[in-house]
Amino acid sequence: MSEHDKIRELLALAAAGALTAAEEKQVAEHVRSCVSCSNEFDEWRPIASELRRLPTPQPSSWLVQATLARAEAKLTEQAEHDWNRRVMIFVLSFAWLLTIASWPAFHFVTGRFGNLLEPQFSHTQFSYTWISFAAFTALGWLAGGVAAVMLAIRQRGERRLA
Repeated sequence: MSEHDKIRELLALAAAGALTAAEEKQVAEHVRSCVSCSNEFDEWRPIASELRRLPTPQPSSWLVQATLARAEAKLTEQAEHDWNRRVMIFVLSFAWLLTIASWPAFHFVTGRFGNLLEPQFSHTQFSYTWISFAAFTALGWLAGGVAAVMLAIRQRGERRLA
Protein backbone atom coordinates (compact mmCIF):
# COMPACT_ATOMS: atom_id res chain seq x y z
CA MET A 1 0.00 0.00 0.00
CA SER A 2 1.44 3.33 -1.04
CA GLU A 3 1.77 6.40 1.18
CA HIS A 4 -0.95 8.11 -0.88
CA ASP A 5 -3.41 5.25 -0.21
CA LYS A 6 -2.64 5.30 3.52
CA ILE A 7 -3.36 9.03 3.67
CA ARG A 8 -6.62 8.62 1.71
CA GLU A 9 -7.83 6.17 4.35
CA LEU A 10 -7.14 8.77 7.06
CA LEU A 11 -8.95 11.69 5.36
CA ALA A 12 -12.38 10.99 6.88
CA LEU A 13 -10.88 10.63 10.33
CA ALA A 14 -8.87 13.82 9.83
CA ALA A 15 -12.04 15.73 8.91
CA ALA A 16 -13.72 14.39 12.07
CA GLY A 17 -10.71 15.37 14.22
CA ALA A 18 -10.09 11.78 15.31
CA LEU A 19 -6.36 11.50 14.52
CA THR A 20 -3.31 11.81 16.69
CA ALA A 21 -1.16 14.91 16.36
CA ALA A 22 1.47 13.03 14.33
CA GLU A 23 -1.15 11.62 11.95
CA GLU A 24 -2.80 15.05 11.56
CA LYS A 25 0.56 16.57 10.64
CA GLN A 26 1.22 13.80 8.12
CA VAL A 27 -2.22 14.26 6.51
CA ALA A 28 -1.86 18.09 6.40
CA GLU A 29 1.50 17.85 4.65
CA HIS A 30 0.14 15.41 2.10
CA VAL A 31 -3.05 17.41 1.46
CA ARG A 32 -0.92 20.52 0.69
CA SER A 33 0.89 18.68 -2.08
CA CYS A 34 -1.88 16.39 -3.45
CA VAL A 35 -4.84 18.03 -5.21
CA SER A 36 -7.07 14.90 -5.28
CA CYS A 37 -6.63 14.28 -1.54
CA SER A 38 -7.20 17.97 -0.85
CA ASN A 39 -10.50 17.84 -2.76
CA GLU A 40 -11.58 14.67 -0.99
CA PHE A 41 -10.65 16.16 2.39
CA ASP A 42 -12.78 19.22 1.56
CA GLU A 43 -15.71 16.89 0.76
CA TRP A 44 -15.38 15.14 4.13
CA ARG A 45 -15.37 18.35 6.22
CA PRO A 46 -19.09 19.26 5.85
CA ILE A 47 -20.10 15.64 6.47
CA ALA A 48 -18.08 15.52 9.67
CA SER A 49 -19.49 18.90 10.71
CA GLU A 50 -23.08 17.72 10.24
CA LEU A 51 -22.38 14.47 12.08
CA ARG A 52 -21.22 16.47 15.11
CA ARG A 53 -24.62 18.21 15.19
CA LEU A 54 -26.53 14.96 15.55
CA PRO A 55 -27.82 14.31 19.06
CA THR A 56 -25.87 11.77 21.06
CA PRO A 57 -28.17 9.27 22.76
CA GLN A 58 -27.66 9.16 26.50
CA PRO A 59 -28.48 6.11 28.60
CA SER A 60 -31.01 6.61 31.37
CA SER A 61 -29.63 7.17 34.85
CA TRP A 62 -31.17 3.96 36.23
CA LEU A 63 -29.42 1.96 33.49
CA VAL A 64 -26.10 3.56 34.33
CA GLN A 65 -26.59 2.88 38.05
CA ALA A 66 -27.68 -0.71 37.45
CA THR A 67 -24.72 -1.34 35.17
CA LEU A 68 -22.28 0.14 37.67
CA ALA A 69 -23.79 -1.93 40.48
CA ARG A 70 -23.54 -5.13 38.44
CA ALA A 71 -19.95 -4.37 37.44
CA GLU A 72 -19.00 -3.63 41.04
CA ALA A 73 -20.67 -6.83 42.25
CA LYS A 74 -18.87 -8.84 39.56
CA LEU A 75 -15.49 -7.32 40.48
CA THR A 76 -16.12 -7.95 44.17
CA GLU A 77 -17.13 -11.53 43.44
CA GLN A 78 -14.00 -12.08 41.35
CA ALA A 79 -11.75 -10.57 44.03
CA GLU A 80 -13.37 -12.77 46.67
CA HIS A 81 -12.97 -15.83 44.47
CA ASP A 82 -9.27 -15.07 43.94
CA TRP A 83 -8.79 -14.47 47.67
CA ASN A 84 -10.55 -17.75 48.53
CA ARG A 85 -8.37 -19.62 46.05
CA ARG A 86 -5.17 -18.20 47.58
CA VAL A 87 -6.37 -18.97 51.11
CA MET A 88 -7.33 -22.51 50.10
CA ILE A 89 -3.91 -23.14 48.54
CA PHE A 90 -2.22 -21.83 51.68
CA VAL A 91 -4.45 -23.87 53.99
CA LEU A 92 -3.91 -27.06 52.02
CA SER A 93 -0.16 -26.53 51.91
CA PHE A 94 -0.11 -25.80 55.62
CA ALA A 95 -2.27 -28.87 56.33
CA TRP A 96 0.09 -31.14 54.43
CA LEU A 97 3.06 -29.61 56.20
CA LEU A 98 1.36 -30.21 59.55
CA THR A 99 0.50 -33.77 58.55
CA ILE A 100 4.12 -34.53 57.71
CA ALA A 101 5.43 -32.71 60.77
CA SER A 102 2.92 -34.40 63.08
CA TRP A 103 4.36 -37.86 62.43
CA PRO A 104 7.23 -37.35 64.91
CA ALA A 105 4.85 -35.48 67.25
CA PHE A 106 2.45 -38.42 67.14
CA HIS A 107 5.27 -40.80 68.08
CA PHE A 108 6.28 -38.53 70.92
CA VAL A 109 2.73 -38.25 72.31
CA THR A 110 2.09 -41.98 72.10
CA GLY A 111 5.41 -42.73 73.81
CA ARG A 112 6.94 -44.33 70.76
CA PHE A 113 9.41 -41.58 69.91
CA GLY A 114 12.26 -43.98 70.56
CA ASN A 115 10.75 -46.37 67.99
CA LEU A 116 10.95 -43.64 65.39
CA LEU A 117 14.72 -43.44 65.88
CA GLU A 118 15.33 -47.18 66.20
CA PRO A 119 15.68 -49.07 62.93
CA GLN A 120 14.09 -52.34 64.14
CA PHE A 121 10.39 -52.77 64.69
CA SER A 122 7.88 -55.53 64.22
CA HIS A 123 5.33 -55.72 61.43
CA THR A 124 2.34 -55.59 63.80
CA GLN A 125 3.72 -52.56 65.59
CA PHE A 126 4.27 -50.87 62.22
CA SER A 127 0.65 -51.56 61.14
CA TYR A 128 -0.74 -50.33 64.45
CA THR A 129 1.33 -47.16 64.23
CA TRP A 130 0.19 -46.38 60.69
CA ILE A 131 -3.47 -47.07 61.46
CA SER A 132 -3.28 -44.87 64.54
CA PHE A 133 -1.53 -42.12 62.62
CA ALA A 134 -4.05 -42.35 59.75
CA ALA A 135 -6.92 -42.02 62.24
CA PHE A 136 -5.17 -39.10 63.95
CA THR A 137 -4.60 -37.37 60.59
CA ALA A 138 -8.15 -38.03 59.37
CA LEU A 139 -9.53 -36.51 62.56
CA GLY A 140 -7.37 -33.42 62.05
CA TRP A 141 -8.46 -33.04 58.44
CA LEU A 142 -12.11 -33.54 59.41
CA ALA A 143 -11.86 -30.83 62.06
CA GLY A 144 -10.25 -28.49 59.53
CA GLY A 145 -13.00 -29.20 57.00
CA VAL A 146 -15.72 -28.50 59.55
CA ALA A 147 -14.00 -25.22 60.49
CA ALA A 148 -13.75 -24.21 56.82
CA VAL A 149 -17.44 -24.92 56.22
CA MET A 150 -18.43 -22.95 59.32
CA LEU A 151 -16.31 -19.98 58.20
CA ALA A 152 -17.83 -20.09 54.71
CA ILE A 153 -21.38 -20.10 56.12
CA ARG A 154 -20.56 -17.18 58.39
CA GLN A 155 -18.97 -15.23 55.54
CA ARG A 156 -22.03 -15.75 53.31
CA GLY A 157 -24.28 -14.56 56.11
CA GLU A 158 -22.19 -11.40 56.57
CA ARG A 159 -22.23 -10.77 52.83
CA ARG A 160 -26.04 -10.95 52.74
CA LEU A 161 -26.28 -8.40 55.54
CA ALA A 162 -23.92 -5.97 53.80
